[in-house]
Amino acid sequence: MSRHSLHPSLPRWLAVAAISLILASCGGPPVSPVPPAAGAPPSAGGPLASAGEAGAPACGRAPGSGTQTPASTPWWRDRIFYEVFVRSFADSDGDGIGDLRGLTEKLDYLNDGDPSTTDDLGVTALWLMPIAASPSYHGYDVTDYKQIEADYGTAEDFHALVEAARERKIAVIVDLVLNHTSIEHPWFQDARTPGSEHDAWYVWSTSAPSVAGPGGQPVWHRDGDRWYYGYFWEGMPDLNVANPAVTAALDDVARFWLEEMGVDGFRLDAARHLIEDGQQLENTPATFAWLEGFRSRVEAVRPDALLVGEVWDATSTAARYVREGALDLAFEFGLASAILSSVRLGDADTIANVQAEVSAAYPPGGYAAFLTNHDQNRTVDVLGRDRAAAGLAATLLLTNPGVPFIYYGEELGLRGRKPDEEIRTPLPWDTGAPGYGFTSGHPWEALAPGPETAAVAAQSDDPTSLLSHYRTLTRLRDAHSALRTGELIPIDDAPRGVYAYLRHDAEETIVVMANLSDEPADDVSLSLAAGPLCGTLIAEPLLGPDGTTASLRPPVVSATGGFDEWAIGRLGPRESLVIAIGR
Repeated sequence: MSRHSLHPSLPRWLAVAAISLILASCGGPPVSPVPPAAGAPPSAGGPLASAGEAGAPACGRAPGSGTQTPASTPWWRDRIFYEVFVRSFADSDGDGIGDLRGLTEKLDYLNDGDPSTTDDLGVTALWLMPIAASPSYHGYDVTDYKQIEADYGTAEDFHALVEAARERKIAVIVDLVLNHTSIEHPWFQDARTPGSEHDAWYVWSTSAPSVAGPGGQPVWHRDGDRWYYGYFWEGMPDLNVANPAVTAALDDVARFWLEEMGVDGFRLDAARHLIEDGQQLENTPATFAWLEGFRSRVEAVRPDALLVGEVWDATSTAARYVREGALDLAFEFGLASAILSSVRLGDADTIANVQAEVSAAYPPGGYAAFLTNHDQNRTVDVLGRDRAAAGLAATLLLTNPGVPFIYYGEELGLRGRKPDEEIRTPLPWDTGAPGYGFTSGHPWEALAPGPETAAVAAQSDDPTSLLSHYRTLTRLRDAHSALRTGELIPIDDAPRGVYAYLRHDAEETIVVMANLSDEPADDVSLSLAAGPLCGTLIAEPLLGPDGTTASLRPPVVSATGGFDEWAIGRLGPRESLVIAIGR
C-alpha cells in the first residue's frame, strides 16, 4: 500500500493552504470574481489571492486550449458532483430501502456547509439517479414523471432535501429519462389501442422490422398485431420525441422539476438514442436538433440550468453534443476507461494520448470526468482490489480539467461487479451487521463483500484511508482555481510510467505527477519544452508522501517558459506529488 494514495498528511496540507503559498505565474493580472447569475448555485470555491503584480507581462505560453475568465465560467465548473442511488444510500424508516429523508440526514457526511471542517467529503453537487415513480428498483422505467417514487418518500421530503442542500451550498440535479417510459406508464397503456390519444406518442410498426440493436439484441417487440420500438428492453418502450405533443409533455416535465421542485438541472439518460432513422439507431441529426431545441427551452425556464448527457460513445461523438450546443456537458467514457486502464497497467502513454484527444475535442471544461458509474464494475474491483491504485485514480480524477463526478461509495472502495444490483448495493455506515448503519431493518440488497472495512465509521478517523484521501483531494481542488478551471499542459518528457502535467490559470500553476507503476521510479526528472512560467520560482508541495519532498527544489525557467530536467527524486509505486510553483 503506497503512502501517496492513502496517507496524504491532511494537517500538513491544511497548513500549506492556510498560508496561501500558491503564487501566481506570470500570465497576467488576476481577474476580479464575478457574482453568479441570478438563481445560480453559489460557487464552491472562492478566488485565490495572486502574488503577481497587476499588469505583469505575459511570459512563455504553452500551446493549449487556454483558460476561461470567471465571467464566462458556468457554476458547474467549480463543482464536484456525487452520484447518489437513493435506494442504497441511507434508510430513515427501517424498511430496508434508502429514502430521501435518509439522504437528507446524511448530508453532513457529503458537505456540512462549514469550510473550516475536514470531516466531510467536500462534494458540492448531487446527481440523484431516478426518483420518479417506477415499478423497478432502478427507476429508469418511469410511470409518472411528476410523482416521487413512494419507496423514497414524498414531494415534501424532496423539498426538504433541496432546502438542506442549499444551506450547505450543494446543487442538486436529477436523472431525466426522456428516451423511454415504463410499459406500465398510462401513456403507453393508452397507446396500445390503435388510433388512441397516445398512439403516436410511441413508435409502432404493423409488420416485424428487421432492424436489431448493435449487439444483435431485439429492439422491436410484439404487442398484439403490432410491434413497438424499445431499444433497451421490452419493458421500456421508446417515446416518439419527434412528435410535437411528446416534446411539449417532456418540456412540461422539465419545467415542473426546475420551477416546482427546485432542481439545478438534469442528467439526461440515453441522450444519443432519442430519435432513430431507419438502420441508424443513435446519434442521428434529428437527435442533435431535438436536444438543441430542448436545451433552449430549458434555458428559457432557467438560464443557468445544467444539462449533462449520457453519450456512451467515442470522444469525437460525445464532444459534438457539447460543441454543437445540444448539451452543457457529456460524460467522457473514453477518459474514464483510460484512467483505470493506465493505473491498472502502469501505462502513462494511454492516459496521456486520450487526455490530449479529450482536451482537443471539447471546449474548456466541457465534459464530465468520472471513474465508474451505476452501469459499470466498481473502481476498486477494476483495479484488482488495490486500494493504493484506487487512490491514485482518484488523484487523476480530481486534478483533471473535466467536471468531476464521484459514484457513491467509490470514496470508500466499495466493491461490486455486474449484475447491476451488485454495483448498486447499500452504503455501509458502520461495522454492525446486518444493516451496517444503512438500515435498522433488512437491506433491500445484500451489502457488497467487506462492509466492515468499507464502512464510513471504519475509515473516517483513519488518515491513511481511501476516504481521507478523497477528502484531501476535494479540498485541494476547492482551494485552487487552477485545478478547477485551469488549462492542462502535458509534460511529455517524463520517465516511463510517470504521467505529469501542469494545471495553469491566471492566478496559479500547479504540477501533478503520478507514478502509475507498481514499481518505484528513481531519480525522476521532468522537462517542459514551452510553458507559461517566468522568473525565479518557489515550489510548495500540496500533496504527497511525508518526508520525501523536504529537499525539493523549484524548476529553473527556460527562455520558452518551460524547464529542463527538473529533479524530483524518487516516486514510490502508485505514488504522486502535487506541487504549486510560482514566484
